[in-house]
Amino acid sequence: MPRNRIIFACLIIPCILFSQDIDEAIRLFNAFQFSRAKDIFYELKEDADHPRIGEVYYYLGRLSLNPDSATHYYYRVVNDHPQSRYADISYLEIAKINIARKNFATAVGILNRLLKQYPETEYRDEIMFWQGISLIGVDKTKEGEGILSALQNSYPKSVWSERAANITQQKDVTQEYYTIQLGSYSKKENAEKYAASLRDKGLQVRIVEAMVKGQTYYRVWTGRFLSLEQAKEHMLKLDSLGLKGNVVRGS
Repeated sequence: MPRNRIIFACLIIPCILFSQDIDEAIRLFNAFQFSRAKDIFYELKEDADHPRIGEVYYYLGRLSLNPDSATHYYYRVVNDHPQSRYADISYLEIAKINIARKNFATAVGILNRLLKQYPETEYRDEIMFWQGISLIGVDKTKEGEGILSALQNSYPKSVWSERAANITQQKDVTQEYYTIQLGSYSKKENAEKYAASLRDKGLQVRIVEAMVKGQTYYRVWTGRFLSLEQAKEHMLKLDSLGLKGNVVRGS
């Protein structure tokens, strides 16, 4: 075989193998086999120069249980690979993490940059929804409600339009959230012990007191999610790690 053909083969074969591996990892992710998918993505992220590395960072963000870790990977996409087809949705995920943390002003800025850089984004209806919520969160209620109204007019069949119609009827649209309850204990020390073991695994957890029929319980919660769908998706990740829990409304 001529030398130049050997060199070409040496260059092209790793690219083919990378593409096969990432396609398999995405297939596993879509099949809710998160642990196996994550193992493959972790191996693939070592090839930082591959044309599809932006996809790897995006999915590692989706698979991260820790919001700070997720944000790190999403920023790798938007900063290092702004031409990636996952750049706009990575911006959106960063904004949603900030909204969940009630960093509404930060979220407003991120969403504005998103629309400026990617005016043709396919996620405009969802972006408008979170824009409205964020603006209401920074006391720009009239402007926020105006965007939610425009969302309903522009995308009447969108699920985000339906959510906008429901949420504007609430007193405080920034307060509702969902979380995952991983345990409930009658003794606080048992809850603290379990919470510590979860923190060792990289989870951000908190202990919440609840009174049930005169009895105090100490519940171990993780995550703060803006929608039931987000909470359920996160629950599937936890389930793949052998952690069982229930999605509940936060308070």
